[in-house]
Amino acid sequence: MTPLLAWLSAGPVLGWISASPLAAWCSSSPLLGRLSTGPVLGWVFVNPLKLPAGARLWMLLPLVACVAVVYRATRARKLRDMPRSTLFTFLNIVVGMALIAIAFYLAHAAARRWLL
Repeated sequence: MTPLLAWLSAGPVLGWISASPLAAWCSSSPLLGRLSTGPVLGWVFVNPLKLPAGARLWMLLPLVACVAVVYRATRARKLRDMPRSTLFTFLNIVVGMALIAIAFYLAHAAARRWLL
């Protein structure tokens, strides 16, 4: 066990996971058995998931969806108005981010052409 994993498993926040029913279930499962040797939550931070280069950009959509839902949940006066306003906010954020990306790409291309 690495020193970081030992520190994470001994901490007050993550130490309870190794003694929890989740850890017992993981150790009985052949697929998840190796997760029970250390803290389950700390394992994700020490061994991040490997995503293909093109898939990283798509992770923006769930993040924007969560931001739109939380923002609209704090602003909604009626529950029936929330889905439409959440979708509108989601599209505003995605289109705005795309326009910002295009603007920066054009500025970068112009700077490379005229400065280099």
